[in-house]
Amino acid sequence: MKLKYFFPAVLLLMFFFLVSCKKKKIDPIDESAAATIGNVTALSINSGKSRVKLSWKQPAASANVSIAKYRVFWNNNTDSLELPAPAPTENVTTIINNLTEGNYSFFVYAYNNKGDKSQGTSVSGQVYGDKYEASLVNRPVDQVAHTATNGAAIISWKNAAAGAVHTEVTFTDSQGANHKVNVLPTTASTTLTAYKTGSAFSFRTAYLPQTSAIDTFHTAYSTMVVNLAGQVEEDKYASMINLEADGPGDTYGLINRILGGTAYEVPDCGHPVPHITEEFENGLNKNVFAFFAHVALDDDRCGATDRQRTEIKTYGSSPSAGKAFNGDEMIFKWKFKLDAAFQSSSGFTHIHQIKAGDGTNEDSPLITITPRYGSPDKLEIIHTGNTDATTLGKVKIVDLAPFKGNWIEATEKIKFGTHGTYELVLKKVSDGSVLLSYAISDMDLWRTAATFCRPKWGIYRSLSNAVRLRDEKVLFADFAIGKK
Repeated sequence: MKLKYFFPAVLLLMFFFLVSCKKKKIDPIDESAAATIGNVTALSINSGKSRVKLSWKQPAASANVSIAKYRVFWNNNTDSLELPAPAPTENVTTIINNLTEGNYSFFVYAYNNKGDKSQGTSVSGQVYGDKYEASLVNRPVDQVAHTATNGAAIISWKNAAAGAVHTEVTFTDSQGANHKVNVLPTTASTTLTAYKTGSAFSFRTAYLPQTSAIDTFHTAYSTMVVNLAGQVEEDKYASMINLEADGPGDTYGLINRILGGTAYEVPDCGHPVPHITEEFENGLNKNVFAFFAHVALDDDRCGATDRQRTEIKTYGSSPSAGKAFNGDEMIFKWKFKLDAAFQSSSGFTHIHQIKAGDGTNEDSPLITITPRYGSPDKLEIIHTGNTDATTLGKVKIVDLAPFKGNWIEATEKIKFGTHGTYELVLKKVSDGSVLLSYAISDMDLWRTAATFCRPKWGIYRSLSNAVRLRDEKVLFADFAIGKK
């Protein structure tokens, strides 16, 4: 009797089990498909410097769809950014930083709490950076007039390039107050009132690569001096390159951005500390470059050990405005300060060179400014022609003592060629007194087979009498290279 009822009971239980499983499978909550998620709309991109801004409208809200987050993908989906969804009525804006210069496509997806996503929306745009900024040109000056009656300097401008939004001009008035004015591209002339005669004004031009860009880009500063006659010293130079310290940080990067390529030559490979840095200098009341040479630790870039080199330069990779071609007329300006206890080598210590960039005898400098150990120490201007017959040797020698511990302004004008011209003036910044002046109307300033010449600045010294030397720091500031 018990077995008689056992098997029907088992069959009945199995039936209810199967029925319950079937009901669970068709439960409307578990079986329903994910609600459709709409795409974002009005997706836009604004370009910037190493970054972009993306903006969009959220999908329309509904009872079945609740947006939890957004994800943005780029670089073929290898990079992404996730951000929570704001209130449904708000638009979404995000900044994506640390992008390299170039073109990008961005894909934006909306997600619900289950992880379901929209089909996605894309937008493409450009990221700008150092390459774009290096291509910008400063607005050219047509002429500057000095008004004797009220002491104003009037700048007449040439046309600004496309994309320029303004030119920033800084100057000092006759009372010593500093001023900054922004000049619109449509403005033909600018008046600097109560201008301090003999002082410099600086200017740079700001650009937007696109009208909707979120960052402004700037050229390097150009500097002009209005002298007593109202004439600008650099007014005849069609191009100017200016390298100015902007404070401790990426010094090597700053040098390279302005002079092009890898424009420094330092012994960091063997003595791994920065040999060119930036620091604030009270004498000039501004940031300057500090060049270092260490007697026992430095060499010539892990090569020659009988000399030490910490220099900056223009060279083959530099812009053409920084290189002298045969027949070019150029001006080189800079400031430097030798320490009051500066010690010169009895061999050589060059703090400035003009050299060929290639060709025959490119290693031999055309011009050097050379402090020399002696009784007393001297400062020498040395010329080396293309041949012995055209070499003039030491064309100017003065005592070094007045240069030590003082800021010196150097102005060097050269017409390059086998019958070139040369002019150099070194004067104290503090009082304008001239410590050295030299000019010649016929000097061999070229090398056989050379395609260009270039300047160098820094510390390049012989170790032939190292006991006479000490660790040195030479300060430099306000480099300018102009070409007619």
